[in-house]
Amino acid sequence: MSGDYTGRNTGDAIGHATISNSEVNHWLIENIFSYNRSFGKHTIDFTGLYSSQKDYTFTNTLNANTFINDLTNFYNVGSAQIQQTASSYTQSTLLSQMVRINYSYAGKYLLTATARRDGFSGFSAAHKYGTFPSVALAWNVNEESFLKGISSISQLKLRASYGISGNQGVSSYNTLTTLGSTQYIYGSTTTVGLVPSAIGNGNLKWESTKGLNIGLDFSILRDRITGSIDAYDTKTYNLLLSRKIPYITGYTTILDNIGKTANKGIELSITSRNIRGTNFSWETNVNFSANRNKLVQLYGDNKDDITNNLFLGKQLYAVYDYKLIGIWQKGDDFTVDPSAKPGDLKFADLNGDGKINTADRTYLGSRLPKYIAGMTNTFRYKNFTLSAFIQTFQGALKPNPIYDYRDQAGRINLPAGIGYWTAANQSNTRPSLSYSNSRQYTYPVSGSYTRIKDVTLSYNFPKQMLEGLKIANLQVYASGRNIATFSKWLGWDPETDFYSYAANQGSSFYPLVATAVLGINITLQ
Repeated sequence: MSGDYTGRNTGDAIGHATISNSEVNHWLIENIFSYNRSFGKHTIDFTGLYSSQKDYTFTNTLNANTFINDLTNFYNVGSAQIQQTASSYTQSTLLSQMVRINYSYAGKYLLTATARRDGFSGFSAAHKYGTFPSVALAWNVNEESFLKGISSISQLKLRASYGISGNQGVSSYNTLTTLGSTQYIYGSTTTVGLVPSAIGNGNLKWESTKGLNIGLDFSILRDRITGSIDAYDTKTYNLLLSRKIPYITGYTTILDNIGKTANKGIELSITSRNIRGTNFSWETNVNFSANRNKLVQLYGDNKDDITNNLFLGKQLYAVYDYKLIGIWQKGDDFTVDPSAKPGDLKFADLNGDGKINTADRTYLGSRLPKYIAGMTNTFRYKNFTLSAFIQTFQGALKPNPIYDYRDQAGRINLPAGIGYWTAANQSNTRPSLSYSNSRQYTYPVSGSYTRIKDVTLSYNFPKQMLEGLKIANLQVYASGRNIATFSKWLGWDPETDFYSYAANQGSSFYPLVATAVLGINITLQ
């Protein structure tokens, strides 16, 4: 239950109160059957699963306003002149069956086969269930006789898997056409009627992903270097997307299975034990991930959906805008952009029609990174431990409208060092302070950054010092987070997605801050 009241002290002249009650229930029943048997060099393991779950939420709300004073507030909403009630109920169920078989021969050759069937109440009877099979193979190469004598290789495992996974991706009632209530005047009285709320789609089905993964696990040089490498190729089809429909239908959008995407990528994780001494050790862990995706199919008409920022053959989270080629200077030929003046942004005439208009906008890149990576170095000297984590995010193109504010209405004050265009400083990268940006250019720039994310120094007291104090472990530490960020990004925080400037860099947004912590961990005997 929650209650809220705003009154005269906050500038509300009549007073508004809200009381909300909600009941949320979730239950899950799982029945698991397993069987295992070994005979000779063969080992087989069988697992069966039957699972059922149900979720439902009931909410009721009372809104009231026009209180005679602020003394009663939401404790006595009956004293308000106007009262309104609302309630809602949602329910969904999910039914799942799964069979998995694991087979191993001499610990060298491994096979896993899985079949899963899921049913979701949000789909119509014809498409309620989806079946998702998968198979995985592994080969422990280090168990082969030709590697037994090579002590520098302690693990070498090749893996491959292929399968289909599902995502229901819809709410409980997306397949149903629903109505909402509204008040209207009938004759001389006010009454309640029903109006169309959302259009359902009984043909909705499970969103599915076919994926191939090939991997390698290794440990070499007597476990001084360990790690894994994975490469994957996935295709997601029957994408659940909202598409626009003619307004004459009474609705503007409908949810449908209308798209297909493809993803390729590589993931790498390596741990190196650089120094292993009696009193001193140094360990490094590096992880790297690179992904490329593209939209393969959309709506079936082979056309881009510019309104929803979807482009066939291009990455998702697209940046679609004019191509900036500089700043208009005195003496330039303004034929293609007669309204421009010196100091304005200069855009490319991409379609060659001799004028700059919306037809010259183009796909510039994606807000998704080309790769992300991180590195952790851990140093230990006797009872001291120093750990430092550095992360990097590279290759993303992000709109940054902060360039367009220029102290507008006192909201932001950028330093003069940015170098805006003036008659004396004829910059070719920054417009003049008087530029109005009538074309709503979003200023896409690099969102890459490297950040010292965490540094921690700790000391563990020797156990013999703690024996008489009835303390099992005692550790003191000093830690710093977000210590330094290296980026060309202008603004508060390059880690945040700035696609929506107002939401992420306005007064309600609070960026990451650098923090320092001193602490102590005590474990009593």
